Amino acid sequence: MAERPRIGNELKDMKAEPLLPVERKLIGWSLAVGAILLGLLVWVSHTFFPAH
Repeated sequence: MAERPRIGNELKDMKAEPLLPVERKLIGWSLAVGAILLGLLVWVSHTFFPAH
């Protein structure tokens, strides 16, 4: 019986593929939106719930 391939071995044998331009844009937009929302959350937190 043939042994089933292991995921680790399959991942090692895969070639590295560069990101597509649309994938780069999506990553950039996601990071930017996340940073903006985090800043908004900090601002709302400090404005409406100040620490005394």
